[in-house]
Amino acid sequence: MSLLMPPPQYEPPGWMRSGLRRLTISVMRNPKLTLGLVLLSVVVSVALTAGFLKFKTERSDLIDPSMPFHQRWLNYTESFGDSSDLVVVVEGNSPNRIKAVLDELGERLSTHPDQFANVLYKVEPGRLRGKGLYYLSPEQLQTGLSRLEELRPALEGNWHYLGIENLLGGFSQRLNSGDVAQQQQTSKELHQLLTSLDQYLQNPEDYESPWPRMIEIDPKREQQANQIVYLLNDKGTMGFLKAKPVYARDGFEGAAPVIDLLRNLIEEVDREYADIEIGLTGIPVLESDEMRRSQADMIVASILSFLGVGLLLLLGFRGVRHPLIALMMLVVGLAWSFGFTTAAIGHLNILSVSFAAILIGLGIDFGIHYLSRYLHFRHERRPLFSSLVRTSESVGPGIITAALTTALAFGCATFTPFLGIAELGMIAAGGSCSARW
Repeated sequence: MSLLMPPPQYEPPGWMRSGLRRLTISVMRNPKLTLGLVLLSVVVSVALTAGFLKFKTERSDLIDPSMPFHQRWLNYTESFGDSSDLVVVVEGNSPNRIKAVLDELGERLSTHPDQFANVLYKVEPGRLRGKGLYYLSPEQLQTGLSRLEELRPALEGNWHYLGIENLLGGFSQRLNSGDVAQQQQTSKELHQLLTSLDQYLQNPEDYESPWPRMIEIDPKREQQANQIVYLLNDKGTMGFLKAKPVYARDGFEGAAPVIDLLRNLIEEVDREYADIEIGLTGIPVLESDEMRRSQADMIVASILSFLGVGLLLLLGFRGVRHPLIALMMLVVGLAWSFGFTTAAIGHLNILSVSFAAILIGLGIDFGIHYLSRYLHFRHERRPLFSSLVRTSESVGPGIITAALTTALAFGCATFTPFLGIAELGMIAAGGSCSARW
């Protein structure tokens, strides 16, 4: 009877050993309830992870948003926009062919307004006329203000100011002013007025405004304002198209679906223009490729780590049953870790995505210690119940202490202002405690 379980009056020294002994006895007496609770917790953790775990794909998500320099950057992006544009680069020897490709891509992107915004590859005439004053010199602006001041009476409703008598009187005063520059300008305006009147009398349909321009503009610049300007380099060998991707910032895929769509559109156009090379770049593309690579590498690393651990357990314990039990509990610990991550943080980033491979290596250590001591007692021909209780009493405190010290070490990373490391430390700390159970 003493081999089946310790005598009733037996109490191992220390509250931790005593507590672990009682917990193990309670679990052994209620195996179905224990397995049901574990299975339920795993299902809840997986469901919570699948439904609510997000993936932050931007590099700025690795930085504490409360830092002063990051606040300045956020204020800047609110005023001037961020640099998260997709940039299509079109390269060729013919500017006309490059323009044709840009037009084709621009038309195709315009059919997907839910994925692409602010598509820019050319500037059409008239779009920037409202901002034309920004491109004038201070002297030109001062001339325009002076002209407005001269026409103030007419602008205020005194239209008789524009009558022939008043105009001729004003011309006479300025011609007699003695200012050579003013006399030349007045002669030019008078000639323009007389020419306009003469043309109108001969043919009313051939009308030309007699009023001088408010501001004199360089004819070359005026001609350029009526032309379509494409985004080309100086040599005309490269063209550019910019577009802002539209996507959910907290989505697990980030901008990947939008980038894939754009790459498909580029492939379709590229097949029609064999002599043109088309490429895609931009910060969203770089970040998306980094995220995809991180996710793929994390999955591969986790699978290799799990298989490697399993193989070593099979070789070390020279069996299948006990290593499989240890691996099953490792999977349970990983599920709990994902659930903890979802509840405590709610997302993963480019750094914390690697925590699964880390926890596989850390978590299996606890299972190896427990399994080794359990098999040691079984080799001494102790019964199952007694071996489990004695294992919990002997190595349980050490496992708990190791888990807590490991969690404490990882938890210290949460004090850093670099969110990528802080979140990874919090996840690893919670995962260490989950793997301990």
